[in-house]
Amino acid sequence: MISTLQNQPAIGVDTESNSLFAYREQVCLLQLSSSDQDFVVDPFPLDGMPELGQIFADPATQNIFHAGDYDIACLKRDYGFEFQNLFDTMLAAATLGEANLGLAGMLKKYLGVVVDKKFQRADWGKRPIKPEMLEYAQNDSRYLIPLRDKLQEALIQAGKLDLLLEDSRNLARTPSANPSPEASVWHVRGANELKPIQLSLLQALMMMREDLAENLDRPVFKVLGDGSLLDLAKVQPHYIEELDLLPTLSAGQVKAFGKNIMFAIEEWRRNPNEVEKRQNHRPSEAELHRRDLLSTWRKEEGQKMGVSSNIVLSKDLIEHIAKTFPKNAAELQVLMVDYPCRYDLFNSDILKALQKETK
Repeated sequence: MISTLQNQPAIGVDTESNSLFAYREQVCLLQLSSSDQDFVVDPFPLDGMPELGQIFADPATQNIFHAGDYDIACLKRDYGFEFQNLFDTMLAAATLGEANLGLAGMLKKYLGVVVDKKFQRADWGKRPIKPEMLEYAQNDSRYLIPLRDKLQEALIQAGKLDLLLEDSRNLARTPSANPSPEASVWHVRGANELKPIQLSLLQALMMMREDLAENLDRPVFKVLGDGSLLDLAKVQPHYIEELDLLPTLSAGQVKAFGKNIMFAIEEWRRNPNEVEKRQNHRPSEAELHRRDLLSTWRKEEGQKMGVSSNIVLSKDLIEHIAKTFPKNAAELQVLMVDYPCRYDLFNSDILKALQKETK
């Protein structure tokens, strides 16, 4: 496989992971396609794949993904891969103003190919993998090169290829996925409404849930949901029988985890820890106003171009510009160093929008 792919100008790439079935997700399958061959790789028996990493990092080989940010983040996390030359077919479709960005819809429209997506949420960590699942996985990479060809031609005709390649270069900078995401109470929706003592119990319950999920090798949401933890933090039950009264806890969860819950609550009562206050990073009113000005301009520009506003400027870039508040083209160019194409297209419009701040 390596000897074949080393000499290819482009390869289609996809991955399958097990985020819905494991405490710590991992890449469970890699699919790689040249113009005439498909490869499906089981990474489990392999002690790393440095030769494949060299191909991904070779600027002479274009790596074609569809919605590749998640795949790239996982490959960086699990193998330390880096990427140089990317083409993302979903970003290409968005740049063309396509309404349907799913791979199946695009394959049907541009190539007349119909694929079945029924294994999209399958457990790819199980072995052996069923033959029909392997065929499904193969189809996720095998059509990416011809799809790239069609989309690239359309982008050239529309004069938008530079925009797509700019986005693809920034896609290569996608950070590695975090192998151990922080279990913070402030990530739970509704935590802001809790009193300090309730937040303290919520934190203890989240730590208990993490331990359970790791021991069971399940995602935390398949052990206890955030809503259950919120209710427990509010009620602070003294007896296990009270758990049956909570609508967010099923009978199965009470049976499986009731003793763990009550033990965690009893331990918390003996030693409740104070939760660190949430850092307030709320922007100033002036900064929020600049965001609104830029967002309004971005929406109008997207309508003129026939694309979503995110293709004009990303939300992150809008917020960065609004926070820094460049006063002239030179300052703006520094902020948009990774977006030279968009700087050339929009720098005067961006500065005009920001000038309204002072009026």
